[in-house]
Amino acid sequence: MGYAAVRIPFHQVSIMLPRIALLFLVSSHSLLLSEATAEDRSVEEFVEYSGRRLAKADPDLIRRFAAAVDKNGDGNVSDAEFQERINVYQNIFETVQPKRAQTGHSLPKYWFKGFEQGSAEAKKSSRPMLVMFSASWCAPCKMMIAQVFPDQQVQDALKGMVPVYVDSEVEVEVARENGIQAYPTFVCFSADGNAISSRVGGGDVSKFLEMIETFKLAVDAVNVSEE
Repeated sequence: MGYAAVRIPFHQVSIMLPRIALLFLVSSHSLLLSEATAEDRSVEEFVEYSGRRLAKADPDLIRRFAAAVDKNGDGNVSDAEFQERINVYQNIFETVQPKRAQTGHSLPKYWFKGFEQGSAEAKKSSRPMLVMFSASWCAPCKMMIAQVFPDQQVQDALKGMVPVYVDSEVEVEVARENGIQAYPTFVCFSADGNAISSRVGGGDVSKFLEMIETFKLAVDAVNVSEE
């Protein structure tokens, strides 16, 4: 079985879907501005216009949204009311991770979860880290966690390293700093946290063991060059 990886879809589409919906409403609202002023734009006008812009839109849902935007209850959707509501939701989506993205996988006990926890153990034990950058929806990652990581040969090979799982949808900055663009991506770090080598994709036991040996050779080469 060769290595396989899945690309991150549309910059984590599951996170962006609410923003896409808001973006459509913002666009519809902006287009409506060209046809009527804030004073002339009633809730019903907003509903009617949005319905024409969106195929098969549910008028009741649009009406509920418009009514919620109409903060002062005067029956009109003003620019200020609309923008305030959009700003609030944008702030929420920018500061809160989706609950689904935080679930992760059920890892074997010998794996550390989270870059900070793994780094602390690596420094404490003076062992290099093998970090798996993943996401809760990654199919190759699920396969490896279920079929590869429990293998005794794999466990033995990793005894000289600190295996760490990082959910890239939760630890966004860590993933970005390491240029992660596909899952799984494995990165070997020195005990003091410097990236040494990396490989994109997952595989079966034999492929994973080969990768571990390659990482160990890279670590040895770095250690020799620093002596």
